[in-house]
Amino acid sequence: MIQLYSVFTANGQKVHVMLEECELEYSAMAVDLVGGAHRTPEFRSLNPFARVPIIIDEQGPDGNPITVCETIAILEYLSAKTGRFMPSSARGRVEVAQWLSFITSNVGPLFRGIFMFSNIVPGKIQPAIEHFQTEAKKAFAVLDAYLADHEFLAANEYTIADINAYPVAATSSKSIARGLEPYTNIRRWADSIAKRAAVQRGMKVLG
Repeated sequence: MIQLYSVFTANGQKVHVMLEECELEYSAMAVDLVGGAHRTPEFRSLNPFARVPIIIDEQGPDGNPITVCETIAILEYLSAKTGRFMPSSARGRVEVAQWLSFITSNVGPLFRGIFMFSNIVPGKIQPAIEHFQTEAKKAFAVLDAYLADHEFLAANEYTIADINAYPVAATSSKSIARGLEPYTNIRRWADSIAKRAAVQRGMKVLG
């Protein structure tokens, strides 16, 4: 059994979908971020970064429980545990790593900036919101151009790179004007992934 601590956001949905895709038994617990549950000593003992998602796998690599935090680390851990959604070739694994990095290091922070300046920072600083929205659109343009010639993000197969990117397209994109409407290739890719039963289940977890 895997214990999941998460929230109903794009970042959480990445792990929710992965758990469903891997057909692993798990129980999900919502973390009250607004109430500060992530700042307690008990929570920080699970994740010193005080963030979700987190998983605790009772059957870790050595047969003992293991706690894994940070989304990419969780996706890679579950992929290694099940032997799924990672290319067998070294070249394919490099492609996966590149797209994991691009989405997590470049695209994710842009949407986080939009959310912070739209909802958390007092006064809604419009120039900051517009800056992050503009940069997010540029990042989507890069992704859209790539998907014009590719069915999936890496190695011509469905991998954790797609699982990591899909919730950004399905959920985060709603925070920019017209959403995915201008990006026909992203929409085609996202629509194909959305048809997967495991994705449909994962996107509803904690919702």
